[in-house]
Amino acid sequence: MPEETQETQDTQAKQSQTDTEADGPQNSVSVEDAGTLKKKLTVTVPRAKIDGKFDEMFGELGRTAQVPGFRIGRAPKRLIEKRFGKEVGEDVRNAIIGESIGDAIEKAELKTLGEPDIDLEKIELPEKGDMEFNFEVEVAPEFDLPELKGIKVTKQDLEADDERTGQYIEQLRLSKARFETTDQAAAEGDTVTARATISGEGLETFERPGLTLRVAPGQVEGLPLVDLGGALAGKKAGQAASLKVKVPQAHPNEDWRDKELTVEIDISQVQHRVLPKVDEAFAASAGFESLAEMRQFIASRLEANLAMEAKRAQRNQVCQYLLDNTKLDVPEGAAARHSTRVLQRRYVELLQMGHPREKIDENLTELQAAASQQAQRELKLQFILGKIAEADGIEVNDDEVNARVATMAQSYNRRPEQLRQELAGDGSLAALEVSIREEKALDKLLAQAEVTEVAAEKPKKVAKKPAAKKTQKKAAKKTTKKTAKKSAAKTAKKDSDKKK
Repeated sequence: MPEETQETQDTQAKQSQTDTEADGPQNSVSVEDAGTLKKKLTVTVPRAKIDGKFDEMFGELGRTAQVPGFRIGRAPKRLIEKRFGKEVGEDVRNAIIGESIGDAIEKAELKTLGEPDIDLEKIELPEKGDMEFNFEVEVAPEFDLPELKGIKVTKQDLEADDERTGQYIEQLRLSKARFETTDQAAAEGDTVTARATISGEGLETFERPGLTLRVAPGQVEGLPLVDLGGALAGKKAGQAASLKVKVPQAHPNEDWRDKELTVEIDISQVQHRVLPKVDEAFAASAGFESLAEMRQFIASRLEANLAMEAKRAQRNQVCQYLLDNTKLDVPEGAAARHSTRVLQRRYVELLQMGHPREKIDENLTELQAAASQQAQRELKLQFILGKIAEADGIEVNDDEVNARVATMAQSYNRRPEQLRQELAGDGSLAALEVSIREEKALDKLLAQAEVTEVAAEKPKKVAKKPAAKKTQKKAAKKTTKKTAKKSAAKTAKKDSDKKK
């Protein structure tokens, strides 16, 4: 038998004192390490407590059970025990385990993460004597915070110049695209109607008809298809594309996790994306009297967005400082579960930055693929900021959440209550609340930080189309010259041959 750890001895000592002070039979609990931030709890339930639970349940049955030949509440106890003994035994076992788990965690003074890992089928209720069972739980890490005053931060003064305004208008243009059915091959930005067939070794083939997929990175049944755009590009209706994908460990289908699957996509229809021209009619469709007025409005909107971006950059610097100067481990299981929450929080952040939902969904697969890698960092930061917020008594109320939802809704010309309902439905509302709490903690650190202003980096310029045309013209001229030379050479040779 392994030696008891000091932690086990301390827990048992506390339990002994509790048993003395409490009335009635009490469970005994021992705790031992089961890995990084993982504890194994062994619970012993005294026989007197088991018998008491049997008496309680049989007593309830005696008052309510319908037994042939007897009026309700008049059947003999021995007959009831014989008739319902097996079912009551299972109920007693489940009830005792359910009550004992929470009681054991409380007595061991553990701050647990997620649900306990326990195999109910392996736990039997003994006919005589005490019952013993064990389970494992992940626990929150214990760590010390670094110095929080005077964190060094740089601040960029971002400007809503013509380049950024043009990029914003292009995003607006993409959001107003229309789609027309075509017999041509699919190209980037188009959509296809298709049937997906998912298969893998040892798995039953799964089919999903009637899918609408963009010719861009995407997902099918939660599978991240980073190369989906390349696979669909160049394909026409009636053709198919095939992709292989490694299923993420956090995928909801347990049978698919960590396996390599093949996704066959049979295209039935291609819809070509048609973008509107940026002209006065385009400005009018967006509710502006002129294109100049639209540009002016967008520039003012960008000023607010860039101020938010500058604040976000400062918060990120504080986050990096906290990560670099805080030592703590992260539970593996919690990191895996946190992958989904990482994705939700990133989605909310992009919405708050003003990115269109359509554009976010296009990149959703890339976000999913990176979620497992980000989970460790995000979870570590969540523990740190949670501890800071708790120490400073930082909370988030409904008014703050509603105000943030209203701001997001205004950006998309949506009703706040409708957007709130959608966010609540997909789990993003809880992520938004956590995000606000962490922002408040970060802003408190920024208020006492050492901030230095620096020149803003100019956005990278995208090559203009006229330049591309010039390059094409030059290439065309070179090709023409080469062709002319070849033709002249051939003509000269023919003339020479004739003379001969």
